[in-house]
Amino acid sequence: MKRKFLVMVVLVLMTTAVKAQGTKIGYTFLEYIVFNMPEMESINSDLETYYGQLQAQIQAKQKDLETKYQQLQQMAQQPNANQVVLQEKENEFLTLQDQLQKFSAQAEQAYGVKQAEKINPIYNKVQDAIEAVRKENGYAMIINSKAGASAGIVLASDESLNVTELVFKKLGVPMPEQAPEESAAPTTGNGNN
Repeated sequence: MKRKFLVMVVLVLMTTAVKAQGTKIGYTFLEYIVFNMPEMESINSDLETYYGQLQAQIQAKQKDLETKYQQLQQMAQQPNANQVVLQEKENEFLTLQDQLQKFSAQAEQAYGVKQAEKINPIYNKVQDAIEAVRKENGYAMIINSKAGASAGIVLASDESLNVTELVFKKLGVPMPEQAPEESAAPTTGNGNN
């Protein structure tokens, strides 16, 4: 909380100093642009397919684990169950359970890597367009108006400093009619988008 406050104070002081010097600062909503790029439809489809494949593997392992658990329960309920075999089955079940947990964590990590691999080139393309807009229009800097799920860095501004439409034009992509506040990044997969 103190860090966010400190960042806001620094930005306010920086903005005040820059405005006093007559320097132009613009703002945009980076994620809004990225997630409205035409390539995102294909990327989202690919990520959903990949996520589905990972989930199918996890579900198959879960089903196998449930089968082993049922076998273990049935064996444990038999009055003359061999304790050595029972212990062996229990160890087998615990090993499978551990493997499932590890596989789930690896699958989540693999999904994150695949997501970054697919989306990072779009971020780079948009960032290049933002830099071009900054240079072409004489802005000293362009700030992201939203910072994740919380409030953005820009708390209030003159709409004439919003360069989002210029960035869309630079990218050759029509700007969506839906306002950035109403648009959200897709929640494909496990929600770590």
